[in-house]
Amino acid sequence: MVKRTVPKDKKSGLPKKYLGSTTGAKRAELARVLKRIKELAKAGKTIPRSLLKRRIELGRKKKKKSPAKKKSTRAKKKTTKRRY
Repeated sequence: MVKRTVPKDKKSGLPKKYLGSTTGAKRAELARVLKRIKELAKAGKTIPRSLLKRRIELGRKKKKKSPAKKKSTRAKKKTTKRRY
């Protein structure tokens, strides 16, 4: 049985799944950060928190700005205690 190879990014050589939906300069920087993490891990050194933080930041998708909710112009009714 033949093992299938993982699809890789042409420029960086990293598996595409690690680069996610990033494009352009962000993709290149993410690839650099991932390679640096890989090298440090292979050498058995500690990976700085700043590097991990940067990886998460680069891989995160941008949130789309949702339109602001309109505030109701009607005044709220005052509620009073009911007497039974």
